[in-house]
Amino acid sequence: MAFVPEVLIVGRPNVGKSTLFNRLAGKSLALVDNQPGSTRDFKSFELNWAGHLLTMTDSGGWVPGEKESIAQKVGEQLDRKIRKVSALLFVVNSIEGVTPGDELIARSMRKYGLPTWLLVNKVDEYKKNDESMNDFRELGFDKIYAISAEHGIGVDDFLDDITHFLKKALAPKTPEDPHAKKPMRIAILGKPNVGKSSLVNAILGEKRLIVDDMPGTTHDAIPVIIETEENPLVMVDTAGIRLHKQQDTNIEQMSVEQSLYELQTCQVAIFIVDGEKGITHQDVTISKLISDAFRPVVILINKWDIHHKAAEQSTAERITKRQLRYLHFAPVLFISAKTGLNLNHVLAMAYEVYAESCRQVPTRKVNLVLQDAVSKHNPPYKKGHRLKLLYGYQRMGHPPAFEIFANQPDSATPSYLRYLESEIRKAFDMEMTPMQIVLKQKVDKKEHSRSQYKRNFDVNANTRKKKQRQQRGEID
Repeated sequence: MAFVPEVLIVGRPNVGKSTLFNRLAGKSLALVDNQPGSTRDFKSFELNWAGHLLTMTDSGGWVPGEKESIAQKVGEQLDRKIRKVSALLFVVNSIEGVTPGDELIARSMRKYGLPTWLLVNKVDEYKKNDESMNDFRELGFDKIYAISAEHGIGVDDFLDDITHFLKKALAPKTPEDPHAKKPMRIAILGKPNVGKSSLVNAILGEKRLIVDDMPGTTHDAIPVIIETEENPLVMVDTAGIRLHKQQDTNIEQMSVEQSLYELQTCQVAIFIVDGEKGITHQDVTISKLISDAFRPVVILINKWDIHHKAAEQSTAERITKRQLRYLHFAPVLFISAKTGLNLNHVLAMAYEVYAESCRQVPTRKVNLVLQDAVSKHNPPYKKGHRLKLLYGYQRMGHPPAFEIFANQPDSATPSYLRYLESEIRKAFDMEMTPMQIVLKQKVDKKEHSRSQYKRNFDVNANTRKKKQRQQRGEID
């Protein structure tokens, strides 16, 4: 696999780093808001420019020397990240001019010795280029470009320059193997401050994501690639989900929308519950969202290191299954992201749940199970007629969905559908995956043919034939 250089976008808060990142990506991958500090963790995508690959990474606003908790942790993350990248894009604001913060960042970046491109953002007219350049030359960078991240002005120029500079490290994009498996995508979900970022950091074995006691620390949905013995997977740390009426800011609303999008596009969801505070109404709401999205899920009870009695675990699992009834099928693991309790089982369980959700059953076996289920428990009556199951099959795709044809689908009661689901789960060892049972009305082919004939019947045919016979003199 060819080496792909990584380019990190840095700068003060609210200078347009995320806007530039989204412009390069061609879509909204990072949150953009007028409030400083919208971005905190790193977000990356792979850019193919003129046949060359490079990884573009967005970063949080850099405030050198800041003592406030979140800003200080952003700075510590940046220091570790800069040491791993190939080049830097330093973004400044042309409207505000050179600020003391820009000068501090410029001095801090020189100690790393990396090639750096200075991007003077928010220059929306070419005639202002020379004036904007002169103001920022005192920062001491040779590669200076006037751009507008919002309107795309000047972006092509610096991309041509940076790809040419890094040409030796780049390799042409090789065609993807159509038979290669795509990495499994896992979305980490839960309400704010339950330990989602701590879990990802613990599994990675390094502090990749910012962790703080303040709820809402994570804003973006942050994908992290994890190499495993089977296949690489992408674990996405999402923002905490709160009820719409409890969302305080526009940033939080956009963060929740990103979290729900990740839920819809992942292969497996990991739902984290605070083991110290117990299951809340918000946890039940999130479980309903996961159920509606029809995603395989693993429930993690975090902060379990505070519990000392092993007997509590079986009781807690029963309570969890009862209160999170929408996810009654999901396996429950008791973990501690802080101490590492049971963390080695998390990814293994995610793979197991995903494999179970992809299982396909032959139609013949489906009908044998339905026949056995009916023999053990007769279908219900409705208006003097008994529900009769005719045949069924499993639809293609995952999670599993079974389509069953019947004479009167409306006669099926919810309890009987649950019974059929239970029988299918036990027969095919699908105890840990979401499942859908759909009853459909069997179409009568003869009736369908008659209706087609009637619909195409010409009501004026006899009259027209009579007139034709009269013209030929066959009748008076």
